[in-house]
Amino acid sequence: MFFLFYLVVMDKKCIISNIRSDTGQRAEQIASDYLRTKGFTIRNLNWRAGHREVDIVAEKNNILHIVEVRSLNSTYFQQPYQSINREKQRNLIQAANAYIQRYRLRMEIQIDVISIVFNGDSHTIEYMPNAIYPKTN
Repeated sequence: MFFLFYLVVMDKKCIISNIRSDTGQRAEQIASDYLRTKGFTIRNLNWRAGHREVDIVAEKNNILHIVEVRSLNSTYFQQPYQSINREKQRNLIQAANAYIQRYRLRMEIQIDVISIVFNGDSHTIEYMPNAIYPKTN
C-alpha cells in the first residue's frame, strides 16, 4: 500500500515539473517574440555554459543583451523578477562573460530581465533593461 502511494506522489511531481517546464518555455517564447517586435535580433535561446544557462541572447544597436526570463501564474506572493537571487545574478554575469569570450565579441553588454505574469490565456510583460550589473569596487 505504501509503495502505491509513493508512486502516485512521484507521478504528480513529474506532472508538476512538466507544467513548470511548459510555462517556462511559453514565457521564453513570448519574451523572444516581444524582443523581436522591439527591434532586437535573437542570437541564441537557452544558451549554456557549463551549468549556467542564459534564456535569451539578443542584440540591438551593437549592444549584447543577456536576458533572464521569469514567469508566474500569480503575483500573490511576489513578482516573477523577485525570484532572481544573488547566486542567479552571479551565474548570469559569469555566463555573460563566457559568452563574450566564446564568441570573441567586443561590444557593450547588459543583463536584462523580462517578467511575465500569466492570467489564464492572457499575460502581462515587464521588460527591465540593464536590471543586473556586476559590482564594481
